[in-house]
Amino acid sequence: MQKTSADAHAPIYTNRVTRWGDNSHARVHSEMLAEYLGSYRMENPPRELKRALAKSAYAALPAEALDAVTQEGLPLDQNTSPELEPFIRDAVTIAAPHTAYAVKLLLASVTRYVTWCVRDMGWPLDARVLWSVRAIDIYSTTANQDRAEGTRRNYRAHLMRISEVLLPHEHPEKVTPLSKRTTAAPYSPKEMDEFRTWATNQLTDQSRDRAMVMLVLCAGAGIRPGEIPLIYPSDITADDEGILVSVGGDQPRDVPLLAQWEEWMRALLKRRPDGERLWGPLTRKSTHNLTSVFTERSHGNPPRADRLRATWLVQHLRAGVPMKELFRAAGVEKMQHLHLYLEFIDRLDDTDFRHVLRAESQS
Repeated sequence: MQKTSADAHAPIYTNRVTRWGDNSHARVHSEMLAEYLGSYRMENPPRELKRALAKSAYAALPAEALDAVTQEGLPLDQNTSPELEPFIRDAVTIAAPHTAYAVKLLLASVTRYVTWCVRDMGWPLDARVLWSVRAIDIYSTTANQDRAEGTRRNYRAHLMRISEVLLPHEHPEKVTPLSKRTTAAPYSPKEMDEFRTWATNQLTDQSRDRAMVMLVLCAGAGIRPGEIPLIYPSDITADDEGILVSVGGDQPRDVPLLAQWEEWMRALLKRRPDGERLWGPLTRKSTHNLTSVFTERSHGNPPRADRLRATWLVQHLRAGVPMKELFRAAGVEKMQHLHLYLEFIDRLDDTDFRHVLRAESQS
């Protein structure tokens, strides 16, 4: 779609608002929608509220989404007060018609957020407080620190979408970046030992195997989390030179497995049929967030797949693997964040520094 001259001068936040759908009706009535949030299902609502809702909330929802937001019970946990339910449900009905997010996903994010605001922070159940950019910014930068940065960004996106509708005047404000670092940090050797224990202590055979697969492929071969479902036993070659992992997808390549993970890989191959993914059967239609969904439900303190891959990268950088070959194994043509990985490499002392560079200049 070609941009108009008005679009060219529109602020960034406006573009973000409009790319999901037309929420102009809701934004026109934002003050009323915010005032009555939590009371949308009242008997005999004011005519103005009824008119606004007819154009921006329930009437715009498909049947499946309508059932999800109007059902008697939400997926609240034991720490969530039932009194919060109408507020949560109404907030989702505002956002759902104008987003690409699944209704159940929005319900989970909003439930988690509103519970934190009221229970942990003691904030009033007021739309102008909870849906302010400042409140969402505080939550995004202080809560859920055990979650990956990408996950926290997703949470913030869900919440901001509702805020954009209820409090549109708030959105010229720029939120705080969740991290100055733009790449995942590697794990220490001690942490990796703990993750080996985490994997072997899972409560079922399938969970133990999946935890092992995650460690072996991500920390042993630098496989991206999204590439894990692509790996079958037939993609693994074992010979006198070690084990080679053949990766398909957008960045096809062969990656030698680190020797320290070969024993685990051989054990996994013995337990997995040739025609079945190394990960095992998939019970979800989508493989998006495959490892994060698994680790959230796992027993103990799990690793993050992206940090396992970073651990693999840094280990090879420390070993002095030629950069071209490392890029080849990692499935990249360039590494924009290479300088951030180099922060984890110890500098040489002055004597070794001179020796290495002098020898290089004479070769």
